Amino acid sequence: MAASPAPETPKRGGTLTYLIPADAPPSFDGHREGTFATVHSAAPFYSVLIRVDPSNPSSTTDFVCDLCTAMPQPTDNGKTYTFKIRQDVKFHDGSPLTAADVAASWNEIIFPPEDVLSPRQSHYMMVDKVEAPDPTTVVFHLKFATNAFLPALADPFSWIYQKKILDKDPRWYEKNILGSGPFKFAGYQIGQSIKGVRNPDYYHEGLPYLDGFVGIYAPKQAVQIDAIRSDRAAIEFRGYPPSAVDQLKQELGDNITVQKSDWNCGSFVEMNHQKKPFDDVRVRRALSLAIDRWDTAPQLAKIANVHTVGGIVFPGSPLAATKAELQQVAGWWPDIEKSRAEARRLLKEAGAEGSALSFSTAMSTSPTNTTLHG
Repeated sequence: MAASPAPETPKRGGTLTYLIPADAPPSFDGHREGTFATVHSAAPFYSVLIRVDPSNPSSTTDFVCDLCTAMPQPTDNGKTYTFKIRQDVKFHDGSPLTAADVAASWNEIIFPPEDVLSPRQSHYMMVDKVEAPDPTTVVFHLKFATNAFLPALADPFSWIYQKKILDKDPRWYEKNILGSGPFKFAGYQIGQSIKGVRNPDYYHEGLPYLDGFVGIYAPKQAVQIDAIRSDRAAIEFRGYPPSAVDQLKQELGDNITVQKSDWNCGSFVEMNHQKKPFDDVRVRRALSLAIDRWDTAPQLAKIANVHTVGGIVFPGSPLAATKAELQQVAGWWPDIEKSRAEARRLLKEAGAEGSALSFSTAMSTSPTNTTLHG
């Protein structure tokens, strides 16, 4: 057996040009947005409290400090987490980052002010309060102990902002960028590109390796594929359908590398339970039963970058349901005929067979009509 090759030594310098498959982010505020367009645009400018270990990106359970000095052991029967904050961190305007900034950022995420959107607020329902008793300490007090807390804390949207800015205008970060991360903001052209340059005061010694980056906005897949093919862009982080991947591999051969992983995504049918027939739980259950998840996944994998059936929790993470556990849930049973027979029975019992309904997709606001026949 041949010996494993020594890991390559990263080369310093250069500018990474990558593609962002959008025309623009809805805003630059990671606390209020949930789209990849915001993360791909602005994450390089910011620090977080903890994160998934970047040296082991395939893991979803290995967490390391970014702004803290060591991962804490919970006290108070698992209800108190005390983080010590690095003292060598500066925001890009030269001002020091302290525990007060960390606590203020997390308080905005968990307990947002009136009229401030926080789409992940519900992820932190276990948190009672966040405080900074001194400039180097942040304490999270939980209502109850749970293993879900640290994974939620490692959310990549949880950027640390300046407390004095949040106190003055909690919506300032929607249109402005000021972080303490590896790159400093260097320019933004709407619909064109966003640029960053190396932060010489970055607190992780020796990083970043790059001199800078350029993120190019390109909403059309054909434009993205052409940019990679012609080497005008080095990478696209979100992914392509199998046909596009196969095309690039055929054309570029050994000059392209493809990485694959599960996506944390899903398709939702959201019903207005205050309107008939959806006010009847039997109708809502019937709709879920009628979806063939186990056959749909491999069919979708032929045309899209989705292939793993999962539940609410990301597949492969420590709290995720196993396949056997999923198959005990109504709608995830492997026998689709059994599920649909039960769906027909429920619709008939609820008197909803033949009920007409309309719905709109995320891709179009035009209503689509259908009829419930089980």
